[in-house]
Amino acid sequence: METFEITSKSSTMLKVSGYWLITTTIIHVIVGFLVFREPLAEIAFNGWFNTVAPDPFNPYFDREDAFWFMMVAPFIFIIGQLCFWAKSRQMTLPAFLGWTILATATVGCFLEPISAFWLLIPPSLLILSASRQARIQSAKSNQPSEML
Repeated sequence: METFEITSKSSTMLKVSGYWLITTTIIHVIVGFLVFREPLAEIAFNGWFNTVAPDPFNPYFDREDAFWFMMVAPFIFIIGQLCFWAKSRQMTLPAFLGWTILATATVGCFLEPISAFWLLIPPSLLILSASRQARIQSAKSNQPSEML
């Protein structure tokens, strides 16, 4: 895994990606509370512990949907924070992270086109672009200068 020193354009890309992902997380949680109000209330009303799927042979699919929908939010938030962390240390994120987010978003968009998976494509492309730009810049700066 290679990380490279960041350029100002790469820094901006990471900043935009970070804000994009954190904003997406906030929207995701708000939508989750609105859409899954009843199943989340049932989980809370039944005491939280083992209330999502207490009997695997008689599942509560609405509670499971609510649970997994809400459990995704912290991971999106972490990736947004990681963008700011890398920016603050003047480095890029590894390209594999951008590729993984892009692959996940692509599969999600294909399987569920009317969803928020589309919101993961712009930051994944920005992470990939920042990584590529920094790699190119690093290669240029490591080339020996021509003597005149």
